[in-house]
Amino acid sequence: MYVSIRDFTVRWVGYESVLDGLNDLGLGGFELYVDRGLKGGEYEDMGEIVSLGFDLSTEEKRRILLEELKSRKLVVCALLVENDFGREDVKPEIEWIVDACRVAPTIEAKVVRINSVMSPKAGVPDDDYVKRTVSCIKEVLKRTNGLGVYLAMENHGVLGNKREFIKAVLDGVSSERMGLTLDTGNFYWSGYPLKKVYEIIGTFAEHVKHTHVKNLSFPPNRREAARAPGEGWPNSAAPIYEGDIDHKKVVNVLRKAGYDGDLTVEDESLGNFPAKERLGVLKKDIELLKGLC
Repeated sequence: MYVSIRDFTVRWVGYESVLDGLNDLGLGGFELYVDRGLKGGEYEDMGEIVSLGFDLSTEEKRRILLEELKSRKLVVCALLVENDFGREDVKPEIEWIVDACRVAPTIEAKVVRINSVMSPKAGVPDDDYVKRTVSCIKEVLKRTNGLGVYLAMENHGVLGNKREFIKAVLDGVSSERMGLTLDTGNFYWSGYPLKKVYEIIGTFAEHVKHTHVKNLSFPPNRREAARAPGEGWPNSAAPIYEGDIDHKKVVNVLRKAGYDGDLTVEDESLGNFPAKERLGVLKKDIELLKGLC
């Protein structure tokens, strides 16, 4: 395994350039966001808007980026898209993922991180959204056959963190090219007791193609309780090295399942610290994870 990081996180802590930031942090890999136009322009997360500075919209621009990545000995561990299969019209969501899959090999990325349903409507049965998600993913896989790119659905959002939903989608798609972006903190965020979080990660470990690594912290009497999704958020967000989730245990589970890919830092607690302290927190996160690889 190796430590990677989200491009957003690099900019969030104050680096003017993602690639220069990676050099200073001593990292060789990152996750690159692409919008519907295949550009990593402005990105909003955790109440922050940053400019990422990437453009994959033309063959020439992709060639130039790949040359720079190679000269810096950097790799893109995954492309990130923010699709939502809960939208009324899913065609643009499918097109976005297909476009990302087609450009991924040109910069030697092997994974496209995707969402499932981010905006479920009240009264719609989960099974209906399972069928919709499976149908959309199958369409993407059909149209990108032969590219050698994996789809990695993140456990993200309320519906997307339900273990039954994830299992049903994986079973329904039933493809070696379909796997997961394991967000190590999101099951805990969604309300599962800590002991159950480890159990769920173990259940899905064999399907992991990519990761987001974060942590949370709750009072002792809430750690093994069933909680509402997002309880205490974002104050519940914690540095990776300080939160309740034991990432040594998580990494060992992944290793035992045969995973040997990225551990991509996504510390969402950084907003709980003064701006001048965030880089120090991030470096301690990285130090911890490097020691686990």
